[in-house]
Amino acid sequence: MNGMGARRPVGAARFGRRLLRLRPASLAACAAALLLAGDAPDAAAQPVATAVRIAEPPAIDGLLADDAWRQAARLSAFVQTAPVEGAESTESTEVYIAYDGENLYVGVRARYADTGLMRANRADRDQIAEDDTVSLFFDPFRDRQRAYQFTVNGFGVQGDAIVNSTGLRNRTQRRALGSQGRGSSETPPSGIPEGDISWDALFVSAGAPSDDGWTAELAIPFKSLRYPPVDEGESHRWGFQVSRSIKGKDETVVWSPVSRNIAQFLAQMGVLEGLTDLSTSRNLEILPTVTAFRLGALDAGGAFVDDDVAEAGLNLKYGISSDLTADFTINPDFSQIESDLPQIDVNQRFPLFYPELRPFFLEGQEIFNVFAPITPIHTRTIIDPRYGGKVSGKVGRSSVGLLFADDEAPGKRDDPSDPAFGRTANVAIGRARFDLYPESFVGATMTNRDFMDGYSRMAAFDSNMRLGATNRWNVFLSRSWHRDEQGVERVGETMGTFFNHVGRNVNFSAFYGGTSPDFRIDTGFVRRVDDKRMFTNLAYRWWPEHWLVNWGPRVRYGRNYSYDDVLMDETVGGGLDFTFARNVRLGLSAERALERYGGVDFWKWNHGVDFDVNASRRIALVGSLSWGESIRYSGMPFLGRGRLGSLTAIFRPVSRLQSQLNVELSRLPRTATLVFDIRVLRALTTFQFTERLLFRNILEYNSFDRTLDGNLLLTYRVNSGTVFYLGYDGHYQQQDRLDPLDPMRYLTPRYRRTNRAIFTKISYLFRY
Repeated sequence: MNGMGARRPVGAARFGRRLLRLRPASLAACAAALLLAGDAPDAAAQPVATAVRIAEPPAIDGLLADDAWRQAARLSAFVQTAPVEGAESTESTEVYIAYDGENLYVGVRARYADTGLMRANRADRDQIAEDDTVSLFFDPFRDRQRAYQFTVNGFGVQGDAIVNSTGLRNRTQRRALGSQGRGSSETPPSGIPEGDISWDALFVSAGAPSDDGWTAELAIPFKSLRYPPVDEGESHRWGFQVSRSIKGKDETVVWSPVSRNIAQFLAQMGVLEGLTDLSTSRNLEILPTVTAFRLGALDAGGAFVDDDVAEAGLNLKYGISSDLTADFTINPDFSQIESDLPQIDVNQRFPLFYPELRPFFLEGQEIFNVFAPITPIHTRTIIDPRYGGKVSGKVGRSSVGLLFADDEAPGKRDDPSDPAFGRTANVAIGRARFDLYPESFVGATMTNRDFMDGYSRMAAFDSNMRLGATNRWNVFLSRSWHRDEQGVERVGETMGTFFNHVGRNVNFSAFYGGTSPDFRIDTGFVRRVDDKRMFTNLAYRWWPEHWLVNWGPRVRYGRNYSYDDVLMDETVGGGLDFTFARNVRLGLSAERALERYGGVDFWKWNHGVDFDVNASRRIALVGSLSWGESIRYSGMPFLGRGRLGSLTAIFRPVSRLQSQLNVELSRLPRTATLVFDIRVLRALTTFQFTERLLFRNILEYNSFDRTLDGNLLLTYRVNSGTVFYLGYDGHYQQQDRLDPLDPMRYLTPRYRRTNRAIFTKISYLFRY
């Protein structure tokens, strides 16, 4: 079935006859359902793929030479979502689907009329966003709440992600091309939403270039997915979609057609059926880790002291059922985790947000994500867990997540006589969601952190409602109870309501909410308290779908008040966005703003430009620059004319080598005096020797602190769990900046090593 059939409306007469047979209460329910469902796709128009059961599994070598692929279901009808929605694909794509009791097998043949257009790089897993890829999306519950995404490129490099109905994703994704959009719509012009790549699944893949393109094979264990149980002999029916990205043409094609008139990607998926008698064995994963360190640092006397440390940890995962999983960890080690992307922390009025990067906390994160004006669950507040555990998954129409951890960080005090010395903080987080109808739910969250006689607790309610095909309405309400180490008790509230309309041409959003002065939470991230906010955004988009793919204006207005009803901020601004063919995008903006600081009202003009260019396989650029008036946040604040900019350049001279350069700039002069001029440079280079062996180098320089950091990491990866690491991390600082309390102690501008770490780590995944 090619999925090209028109979506058929339900006939009015037929629907009227059904209404006559309903009770009054059911009539009200149906009226509400009509309002909420709107123009959702007709299930009868969705294409259906029937997987074929095979007796002999194929060898996953990327060549498509096995007999299994001749028996498998074949999908070949693909249509564009970009650049021309609904047009036929300009390149031929074939996808084959088969299964046995343990695995789902997928074969891919991606052809090109001109193979010079093909983009494929040998890279680490999840690092193929700018390659030509084929992605598979599975919604096993068919609830349109989330989908599993599996991606492969022409060399069989893996990618995986979770796609949520709310559009939430891990902020770590805002690090490379295509992830720094201007936010005028939920999804990029391709119509395919960005998933959260922090989710890692165990599956097997291989790929190989061919004379007319590339081929790939995947074996996805059913143990790597969560899905509802069915009776013996009954067929599973999963939401299913296939997309192919052809970067050289800025073209994206899909198997199940996707329309920009419907702001619901999950609702426009097709159906995968025919899966019967899947294995009922429970997934058990045991992942022991062993790490050895040599740590060095300057002591108070200026001597460099080394210390050797060896430790072991254990991670355990058990599939309680096919849709519910338990995770437990003892002494987790995160030494191999890449450092945070640089952010300039000078002249910042509010704290900076740093995303979670640690694997244990990222697993199942989609359940703990909450669409809210604050971040109610931010696991980076659990700094040094001694052990932790969680249960996450779905039972019926309810998604549940329970997390607990014992954090040693609060008790690491210098003074042994401190009553808190050696004590740990106990953290417990609970999250539950109940699905009302597709892409709509209500949720509740409870968090608690106890340390000594202090506590931090929060209870929250949230909801996400789809209203028709293009509208979404979110509500968040929370209350916190907090007592700090000094015994000061506070009770606070946060609330917010958000409406969003995303259509082919018109995008509109509006928000109103507030965070009271006494709101405190030690398990989340709150940028600002004593703040009542409202804002509206309106954008219009034209779609020429030619060399100019789309363009249009946008406007924004917002106001912030304190809880004493003092106007703190007012912003009015606008801009123009352009999307061109060959992966070129440009945005222009201007803003007039009032900001109250230190009891003074400052009026500011600011202008900005942002762009990303990815027209070549070898080089890509993403950047932004804003200039205008900025406040110097200090005891004597003033208004100066400043500049703030960022640039990311990615170089791929050969398929095995990739280098990414990040530059962050911040400059603020005052008349003839330069208050600060900060440059933060970060270079990340990776070389993929083989499909398993990877070398990574990170260099970072901060001109304000006069620091230089270097990181070397050699990785040998068998799969997502079995990995060997060998690494070095060194930190250097200009000597005359080492002791700000005694600037005469070091008079030389030479750099001196302040910290060093050499480590080796091995983890081995046992799966039963």
